[in-house]
Amino acid sequence: MASKRKRAAEAECDRTSVRNMAAVAAHLQSLKEEATCSICLEYFTDPVFMECGHTFCQSCITQCWKGLQTDFPCPQCKEISPNKTLRLNRHLADMVEIIKKLQISTETPQEVNLCREHEEKLKLFCEEDQKPICVVCGVSRDHKPHTVLPIREAAQEYKEKFQSYLDSLEKKLKDVLKLHRKEETKVRHLESQFKSQRERIHNEFEKLQTFLENEKMCRLSTLEKEEKKSLQSIKEAVNKLEDQQSVLSSLIREIDVKCQQEDVEILKDVKSTLSRYENVKAEHAAYDTSTGIKEMTNKEKEVDLHREIIESLDWRWARSFAAAVTLDPDTALSQLILSEDGRSVRTGDKAQDLPDTPQRFTKYLIVLGRERLSSGKHYWEVEVGDKTGWALGVCDEAVSRKDNLIFAPEGGFWTVRLSDGEYEALTDPPTLLTPCVPPRVVGLFLDYGAGRLSVYNVDDRSLLFTFSGATSPPTLRPFFNPGFNDKGMNAGPVQILPVTGGSAADERDI
Repeated sequence: MASKRKRAAEAECDRTSVRNMAAVAAHLQSLKEEATCSICLEYFTDPVFMECGHTFCQSCITQCWKGLQTDFPCPQCKEISPNKTLRLNRHLADMVEIIKKLQISTETPQEVNLCREHEEKLKLFCEEDQKPICVVCGVSRDHKPHTVLPIREAAQEYKEKFQSYLDSLEKKLKDVLKLHRKEETKVRHLESQFKSQRERIHNEFEKLQTFLENEKMCRLSTLEKEEKKSLQSIKEAVNKLEDQQSVLSSLIREIDVKCQQEDVEILKDVKSTLSRYENVKAEHAAYDTSTGIKEMTNKEKEVDLHREIIESLDWRWARSFAAAVTLDPDTALSQLILSEDGRSVRTGDKAQDLPDTPQRFTKYLIVLGRERLSSGKHYWEVEVGDKTGWALGVCDEAVSRKDNLIFAPEGGFWTVRLSDGEYEALTDPPTLLTPCVPPRVVGLFLDYGAGRLSVYNVDDRSLLFTFSGATSPPTLRPFFNPGFNDKGMNAGPVQILPVTGGSAADERDI
């Protein structure tokens, strides 16, 4: 009986010892995990730590950064370091050596890993339950139908599998790091480009503002000098005329009095009277009364020149808002023939077989642009060449396509035209236009916010006409009318021209 109690006590002691060893092994395993590199999964060798605080083997982190020149990422938290700043972790290196000695002086993990149910060593691995089991578990009812392997064989198999996972994940990590560096390079490049563009725009507009301000001051100063000079010259001419008027009036009165006198009185001092007359006649002949008028005309031409320069600057500014305008075939009268690229239109000899849709005009030679203009600034140019009739401008998108129309602002149209040899702005009544040069290319500039449509003669950069209140409708469309064929005399097209750095029709003098 005593012998049984003794064996029971010894068995309990062994079990307690085993449990204690298992606890020690568990703590030792925790220490081992703390002393293991997350890259190679082995004990740290020459451990170094980064600025972010994570530690790796010096050779492992060096291999991860192979080929990198800048921006060194942490393999664990991905934090970027600008340089290879690594410091040796001496305390961790010492701790690793201590852990290695502890592991040697204690039982191996296989000796302390016991089955919780049977307190037997875990010698088998169940494939179905994916966990280590003891021999007793292996023959039990729960695991008997399962596939079991020796734990060493299973460990080797899964180690190889995990190694393949590790290789794949490391490759993916390298790809991700490479892509990350590439995208960051793109970000820096784009940031640099946008910064450069902002600086360029800022500098260019500063230069433009400075140029315009200097140009304005120069023009105003020149105009002021010319005004003073011109007015002074004209005033001097007026004073001379007033003096001559006074002399002539005095002589007229003297001669008139003599004509009323007796013969003898008439002949008295006749020499003096004749002499004054000849002097006045000579002085009047020496002074050309048309000189002042000519000079005034020249000054008016100089003022017109200033106006032309200002109009040219205004035209150049308008062209900076170039819009890509094309024709909408769904709106064209069936007699109109559009080009395939939608940039020119001419009047044909007969109507085409086209569907009569709600959008199509059926009474007038009209086609609209595709673009719907409801905000901002828009400029486009149209070549009319030698055509004898045409009309261009903008119109309210909501105008009727089937009824009679009023071609004036109150009817929803803001247009200019050439008809019967005369240029007109279609106001109510029409405004006659007198361009110095017949326009071959017409520029149209819609400033929707300001409510203005300006029409330019691109050939001499002059302003033909400006409509105000041209944006009362919510949406406007570019308007084109190539005019009647006129038995082939007006058969040419009107063509929308591309607007680039200079005039689309003529690059001279820009």
